[in-house]
Amino acid sequence: MKNEKNVKKNTKEEEPYTLKRFLIDTVQVVGSALVLTFLLLIFIQPSIVDGPSMQPTYYSKDFLILWRHGDIKRNDIIAFDSNNPTHDDYIKRVIAVEGDHIVISNSVVTVNGEAIDEPYIKESTFKGEIDMTISENCVFVMGDNRNDSLDSRVLGEINLDDVIGKVIINFNALFR
Repeated sequence: MKNEKNVKKNTKEEEPYTLKRFLIDTVQVVGSALVLTFLLLIFIQPSIVDGPSMQPTYYSKDFLILWRHGDIKRNDIIAFDSNNPTHDDYIKRVIAVEGDHIVISNSVVTVNGEAIDEPYIKESTFKGEIDMTISENCVFVMGDNRNDSLDSRVLGEINLDDVIGKVIINFNALFR
């Protein structure tokens, strides 16, 4: 019996769940969620496709995740600020990067003297004649649906400062 009393004395009784404890727990959960959200948004950004210019790769209303850091390379698909009066964001494929010489003639895209293979484009014939070298800190972009795309053939080079991020995930494609 003596041992039983010692055991009971050493056992700490649980404190009741008070309003103070509830408020502390709530602040911890909400604070952690806010910090995690803030950290995620530093690195990623959601985006939704609006329009047919990237078909057949992306379709209108596709939900994309953009990676906001890292180098932009040829063939990356990026979102950028159009710098038009409403600051629409466009999603296009990078065809050429700074220092590249791009020629578009008779629906053939040539970068640095080599015709590029473009199995992703919607139609094999499209308009636009270009012969230029891409400036420092710029890229040349085109939509995969070349006949229905407002891209560098009209907008000119895209400054890397206007790039929001590159596409890393298309959630809609996961379920097609």
